[in-house]
Amino acid sequence: MNIIEEKERSIIRELARRLAELAHSDENSYRQKLWLDVNSLRKPERPPVICHPGGGAWGESLPSESVICKDPYLSSLEYQFRQTLYKWELGDDTVISPWMSVPSVMRLEGQYFWGLPIGYVSVRYEDVSLTAWRYDPPIKEESDIERIVPPRYHYDDTATQENLSRMHDLLGDILPVKQTCSLPGPGAWLHGWATELRGVQQLLLDLMDRPEWVHRLMRILMEGFLSVMDQYEEMGVLTLNNTGTMACDDLPQADFDGKNIRLHDLWGRGESQEFQGVSPAQHEEFLIQYQKPILERFGLTYYGCCEDLTNKIPLILSISNLRKFVCSPWTDIGKLAEAVGDRYVIEWRQKATDVVYASDLTDMRKHLERGLHLAKGCRIQIVLQELETTNHNPRRLADWSALAKEVGAQAYN
Repeated sequence: MNIIEEKERSIIRELARRLAELAHSDENSYRQKLWLDVNSLRKPERPPVICHPGGGAWGESLPSESVICKDPYLSSLEYQFRQTLYKWELGDDTVISPWMSVPSVMRLEGQYFWGLPIGYVSVRYEDVSLTAWRYDPPIKEESDIERIVPPRYHYDDTATQENLSRMHDLLGDILPVKQTCSLPGPGAWLHGWATELRGVQQLLLDLMDRPEWVHRLMRILMEGFLSVMDQYEEMGVLTLNNTGTMACDDLPQADFDGKNIRLHDLWGRGESQEFQGVSPAQHEEFLIQYQKPILERFGLTYYGCCEDLTNKIPLILSISNLRKFVCSPWTDIGKLAEAVGDRYVIEWRQKATDVVYASDLTDMRKHLERGLHLAKGCRIQIVLQELETTNHNPRRLADWSALAKEVGAQAYN
């Protein structure tokens, strides 16, 4: 090992020591208990608060140039560790895991998840990462549905063990190394895959012009992902996901043997952003009825993202194992709180632009006070994400975190 390699390893190990110290701190235990209580439907000391910077906000707050290591493996770890430490310093309720996660290596057979390439067309630039874009979907004609190939995976134990060994050699004496594995994709994302394969606008037209064809498409996607779930469960690679902000007493199940992790020992998730403008009846007919067989395989689930679900509250509550309802900035929190009481968790998301572009946080304070008043008696957590910029004021995120915690504590006193 040369001097540069030794120096870079030392940087990573020192960052890991700082993380390990924080992971075993009283403050970390306090934060973990907030999430554990709220997700288990107990009233926490105050609503937990979390802030998730997006890619653009990270670029402003923690530029890639701040990374010292040049080795690709070590530089990736360095940036990951510095992000976690930055989040800790924001003062929200970030929880640091007392272990080092190493994902299982799962190999998809073939090049594409559904056997078809998903194209993207930029509005203006050749590089679609620079601007708005639209899908160039592979299903152009109805008959193209026959080209869909259900995804199949296999577990690469050799590659996984190599990764575990490498991490253990680097950090095993500082942070225990833990193999982890979750299902591919963002949960019951049938609407998302359908729009990738068909296009957003075209799929919405298909709901009216060729409803039976859409039912066939959704059934294929549902059955394909259920098969993926079966594959992962049968391979025995799944690991628990009830830690950090998802901590919950009700998972794993009471009959869990401590070794064999099943789907119903895990959290699942669903959402419906591309169905924002679809009526409750069509949402149920073309999406929810196909999401439920997926979602109900899990022990608990949560639903929602950036879409307005105000007029679909009863529909979402019909998911039998729903635990958490994601209330976007456009969902009426008063109506949602009235409907769910203390029987579900409300993940109350804030509008990022109202935080980063406001001259000060006076209006945000009023907004938080009003929302928490409407949700009095509910099990609520306060979330700020979709942050693609800090408006060149990274301090604003720490100020918002402190404000949300303060207002939350006052609401609970």
